[in-house]
Amino acid sequence: MALEFNGRSIETDAEGYLLHVEDYSDELRDFIAQQMGLVLTAEHLVVIATVRKYYEEYATTPPMRGLIKLLQQSGYDDLASSVKLARLFPDGAAKSAAKLAGLPKPVKCI
Repeated sequence: MALEFNGRSIETDAEGYLLHVEDYSDELRDFIAQQMGLVLTAEHLVVIATVRKYYEEYATTPPMRGLIKLLQQSGYDDLASSVKLARLFPDGAAKSAAKLAGLPKPVKCI
């Protein structure tokens, strides 16, 4: 599949996850968020940046517990709960944050 954005055709899988991480941009992130019905806040951006940073280091997305731990370690205790993340990302924090971060679908997500 492909996503048409700014005159470019960007390859995605059937669920809309980017096939090429290097296609990511903040503008594309905002476009994907709009398609998902999300209005991104500073809290969303912290979670997305945390997921991208983890991916850059480990070449995989963090599991939910790992994401919560990373947020705590980074000083974002107010975001470090599954309840808060579920409110920010109603379709699933791990999946949605990965999609918005331009990363592949998390392996453990069904």
